[in-house]
Amino acid sequence: MRILVALYLALALMAPGISRADVRDDPLAYPLKQYGFILAIALFGGLVSWYAKVRNGQAQAWNIMQLTGELCTSAFAGLLAFWLCQYWGMPGPLEAALVGVAGHMGTRAITAFEDFAQRKWGSYKGDDK
Repeated sequence: MRILVALYLALALMAPGISRADVRDDPLAYPLKQYGFILAIALFGGLVSWYAKVRNGQAQAWNIMQLTGELCTSAFAGLLAFWLCQYWGMPGPLEAALVGVAGHMGTRAITAFEDFAQRKWGSYKGDDK
């Protein structure tokens, strides 16, 4: 999975001809239909991940809280992947595939996004506790 994320990020950074003007700047400007489609793909990825965990004995089929947590995490990871794809101007089918993979990865995708951001922009130096 990390290889897929690394490949995606490498392709996105090397993509020619993508300008900031081609990307929508307001996340609220997308139609609800598009968000519904993206969230459905991410949630389906999360459902597949949860089902695999149940089959492997890592999760219990009747544990609704675990399923809910998996689906919420998948939706969040898929939404982050969608916004990154939009930012980098990815084509629609690739965007949908990456949203599904991010939804399936769940927490691992969020960790990969965090690692990428730390490598690219450094660590946050706000509150020094």
